[in-house]
Amino acid sequence: MTQNMNVGRIFIKGITIFLLVEFAFLSFRPDISLLNVYGALGIKRERFPTSTHAPADAALDVGNLDAMFASHIVSQPKANDEFRVLLLGDSAMWGFLLQPEQTISGQINALNLTCGNKKVQVYNLSYPRSSATKDLMILDKAMKYQPDLIIWPVTLYTLMPKTRIDHWLIGQNPDELYSLDARFHFLPKDYPPESLSDKIFDPQKSLFRVLRYQLYSFIQLATEIDQIQTTYDNVPTELPSDLNFEGMNPPTVRPRQISIDEVQDFYVLAKNVPVILINEPIQIVKNAQNSNIYYNYYYPRWVYDQYRQILGAAATQNNWNYLDWWDKFTSDYYTNTPLHLNPVGERQFAEMLAPSIQKACP
Repeated sequence: MTQNMNVGRIFIKGITIFLLVEFAFLSFRPDISLLNVYGALGIKRERFPTSTHAPADAALDVGNLDAMFASHIVSQPKANDEFRVLLLGDSAMWGFLLQPEQTISGQINALNLTCGNKKVQVYNLSYPRSSATKDLMILDKAMKYQPDLIIWPVTLYTLMPKTRIDHWLIGQNPDELYSLDARFHFLPKDYPPESLSDKIFDPQKSLFRVLRYQLYSFIQLATEIDQIQTTYDNVPTELPSDLNFEGMNPPTVRPRQISIDEVQDFYVLAKNVPVILINEPIQIVKNAQNSNIYYNYYYPRWVYDQYRQILGAAATQNNWNYLDWWDKFTSDYYTNTPLHLNPVGERQFAEMLAPSIQKACP
C-alpha cells in the first residue's frame, strides 16, 4: 500500500535543508578556488580573465581573486632556477588588444634574461582599470607565490582618491578588502560596511561566476585563445578645454588628492621583496587644439605635472626605486587610449626595463 505524501512536510524539509546549506556556506565561506578546471585541463592562463568582447566572453568576468589565481600560471610551483617577477598594474600592463606574447611581460620573457644562474620569469598579474586598492588586493594574494621582484607601473588614475573604492574587483572580494583595510585604513570613513543582503547574496553570485568561468575553460581548450580580440578606434586627439579634473579645480593639487599612503601600503605588503615603481608612459599630443593645456584627452597638464611632483618627492623621501617614464614614447605608439602601447612600443618598454630588472638581482 502506498502512503499519501505530505506535501507540506516535504516542503518544510526542503526549505530546512536549503537554509542549513546556506548557513554553512555563509558561515564557512568555502574556498571556491578549489573548483579549478583550468588546472585539471592543464591550460593555466598567462593573465587574469576579464571580458573584452561581451556578451560572448562574459564568463571571463569571474571577479573572485582566489579563482583567478587558481587558474593563473603563477600558481604553479616555483622552479629552483627561477627568478620570479610579478607585474601588476592596469589594462596597459594587462595588454588590452594584445596577445600574451605581445604584452610587456611576454616581451620581457622573450628577452631570456638571467639573474645569476637563474632565469627571469615575469608573471602578468595586472588587471584592467587603474586602482591602487585593486593592486593592493592582488599583491596581498600574490605574496604567497614567492616573488623575487615586483614591478608596479602606476598612473595618475591609479592614485586618485575615487579609485580607492571605484573598481569592480573591490566589490567582488569583500573579505579581502575589509581585511586589508583593518591593517592599513585606506578606505574612506564613510565607506559602508558589508550589509546583510550583501553577505547573503554576494557569495551566491560569486559561486555562479566561478562555475560559469570553469565552463569557459573548454572554449579556451578548444580554441587555444585566452581572450577574444576586438577592433578599436584610434586614440582621440581632440582635447577638452575644461580645466576641471575629477572634482579638482586649478591651480593646485593638494597632497591628500594623490594616494601616496596606498603606495606606502604597497611597500609594506611587499615586505623585503624589491619593488620597481614606474610612472607609466602616457601619450603626449602635440600641435593640436588645447594641447597647451592637456597632454592627452585623459590628463590636464596642471594636474598631471603636480601629480608627478608629489609622487617623485615621495619616492625620493622614501628611497623608492622609481622610474618616471611618462614621456618615453611619441604619440604614434598608442592605440585606443593614452595608456595603451602597440606591440612595438611594448617591446621597447621591455628592453628599457631589462637593465633595471637585472640590477635588482641579489
